[in-house]
Amino acid sequence: MPGFKARGSLPGERSAMSKLPRFVRALQFNIEDQYGFYADRVTADLLLEIAERIRANTLIVFARDAWGRVFYEGSKLYPKHARSRLDVRELVAKARERGVKVIVMALHTANRHIYRLHPDWAQRTKDGEVVVLEHVPVDETIVDPHWPLICINSPAMDEFFIPEVKEVMNATKADGLLLDSFRYLPDLSKACYCLYCREAFKRETGFDLPRKVDVDGEAYRLAWEWRYRKVVEALRRIKTALEEVAPGTPLLYNSHPAGWAGRANRTAEMARDYLDGLFAEASEVDAKGPGLITFITKLSRSLIGVDSGKPVLVTRNLFHFVRTPQSVPAPTVRQGVREIVASGGMPVATMFSSQLFTDPRALDALAEVYSELERIEEYLVGAEPLRYAAVLYSTFTHDWFIHDRPDYYVGEVQGIAYILMHSHKPWLMLSDRDLDSGLDPEEWPVVIAPSLGVLDDRAEEALRRYIHEGGVLVATYTLGVMRRDFTYRFGLAAQDALGFYYEGRMRMGYTYVNLGRPGDPVYDEYWAGLPEAVPFGDYNTAFRRKRWDPRLGEVSRVIPASARVLARLQMARKPWGYEYMLGRTLPPPGSLLDLPAVTVNDYGSGRAIFYAVKLGLHYKRLGHPDYLELLTRVLDKLAPKPPASVEAPDTVQAEYYVQGGDRVIVHLVNHTYNQKILDAVIGSSRQALPPFDPSYSIHPIRSVIPVPRVKVKARLPEGRYNVRLAISGKEDVVEAGGEGLEYEVGPLGEYEVVVIEPRH
Repeated sequence: MPGFKARGSLPGERSAMSKLPRFVRALQFNIEDQYGFYADRVTADLLLEIAERIRANTLIVFARDAWGRVFYEGSKLYPKHARSRLDVRELVAKARERGVKVIVMALHTANRHIYRLHPDWAQRTKDGEVVVLEHVPVDETIVDPHWPLICINSPAMDEFFIPEVKEVMNATKADGLLLDSFRYLPDLSKACYCLYCREAFKRETGFDLPRKVDVDGEAYRLAWEWRYRKVVEALRRIKTALEEVAPGTPLLYNSHPAGWAGRANRTAEMARDYLDGLFAEASEVDAKGPGLITFITKLSRSLIGVDSGKPVLVTRNLFHFVRTPQSVPAPTVRQGVREIVASGGMPVATMFSSQLFTDPRALDALAEVYSELERIEEYLVGAEPLRYAAVLYSTFTHDWFIHDRPDYYVGEVQGIAYILMHSHKPWLMLSDRDLDSGLDPEEWPVVIAPSLGVLDDRAEEALRRYIHEGGVLVATYTLGVMRRDFTYRFGLAAQDALGFYYEGRMRMGYTYVNLGRPGDPVYDEYWAGLPEAVPFGDYNTAFRRKRWDPRLGEVSRVIPASARVLARLQMARKPWGYEYMLGRTLPPPGSLLDLPAVTVNDYGSGRAIFYAVKLGLHYKRLGHPDYLELLTRVLDKLAPKPPASVEAPDTVQAEYYVQGGDRVIVHLVNHTYNQKILDAVIGSSRQALPPFDPSYSIHPIRSVIPVPRVKVKARLPEGRYNVRLAISGKEDVVEAGGEGLEYEVGPLGEYEVVVIEPRH
């Protein structure tokens, strides 16, 4: 069917993943405290009874915890947990009899046992303080840390970590190995300066490890990249050791994609050849709005390779944020798991022992949703995401373009992703590492590069060729100002295809995008109904030295050559406004500039669209529909129509799949919630007063409000099609006409899966 081609390898095709279920439904169970308050009540039989009751086909448990204790007999490396009745050897053996797989967690770089034996093997800050995994108050002195991180450059790698791989797998015969906390980070606040690191860096580079941030310093750049190479080399050695003792056993790595400043995403991407899948811990989602699970799932798929066939296992905590003994309401569990599945991940529900024995209510909700997934598994295995819009993500840009504030880059990417999600367009994320192999405009009709500041020459040429051959490229704010070797282009990448000359960035504080007025041809064609001027920039929440956010209002200065201008930049009348918030507010529009804000340029058979502003970051931060309209209206006019779409409120998430070449599957996740309250901090000021109310509110989902009508559209050849609602069981025969197929779902409750296939 046109636009619905199946491409790439499928999850589970790789030999290493064949040891795990075709579609993983996992329970991750942790004994979380130092003394194991409930460890004497946890047995293999208990965990298997729970797994069978909730329809989990995979258990994830400790083989060795962060205190350095193992959960099996006979270890020559570590003491056995004194209070635990759980023996992982027994668990694996009994699980095999019941058809349940077991993945063991081991090799945490957090290891109190090693630290007590060899304090010098710990990771140390530049000031000599132990680097710890746990969150410690800023002013607290770290003494005898619970979870000290051990350095991978120390003798621990050869004397403990590599032997641990072999011992764990030989002892337990587990079905998979998960590196849940394997941390060695490049940022100075977390970077290791132990004797072994200092000596190795000096020996290998001739430099001393730098002790201050210096993005223009050669030693600083070398040290940053060197630390990544060291952790990737450690992962390579672990994979080699695993293959020696348990050939074909999958190695999974927890990249914690939204945590640790996102640094482990770079590690995951660099180490993708040694990893069989990613484990994406999503513990931040309770403090964020709907969509973060989708974002980190698709981000993780891009890092491991969208064509690799390697799965991404994504977590949904059964407890509420940092309240580990307390269950979340049932809809939070169900909708979290469904969002994981809809966005292309395999679900892992995480539970701690304190929750199991004090408040296990969330297990009932998990049983409900896992039973549902078991029933519809045939529509999950082998289903490939529909390819339409690719959102490019660059870990190198994340690290280096705004080195001290990577969140500004991530926010731009997130915002663009959320615009596509809220407008129901099919989208995936694509690592810039995969640009070198080229992009096919038929496979990816639209490619979006949000603030992609760093781009190599080969990737630049791939984008230029992509546009010339018929693709639509959308770039925001900047594109390839810098190369990976840190040299500048003094222009944007593929500038000839963009159709203008780049003359640098302007820090405006506040500015406007002027769309024109009714009667102007461009306004009437693109912007009818929108205001004349859309504001960009916002106040500074830190509110210390500047009233406006110093980076949010930045714009790129470009001079058109062949590009057509769709909107222009407009100055703000003053640096900030005075009314209402007395210095925090937006000033009114001022002088109109002869500088483009939005351009489009035809190049070969395709076209390039450019936004001089940080469009995604504004939508992520403010959520105003004007920012969404600025992108979607241009795409609707200038890009090919997606082969499938949905008409629904933007609180309904639609994810599109192709299976077997002739089956179209649409997941509908309803995020219309009566409770999902998140309060943000306004920020301090010189005239601070006591707060009126607490600024910290994180409310879970309590219930889902049904949506009366959702219309699913697919541009399919004329003919008759079977349409099945896999969750509710409803079936219909629908005729596709010249405009394709339309099918109405309603009312939509929490979740539905629409399956469309030709009627034979």
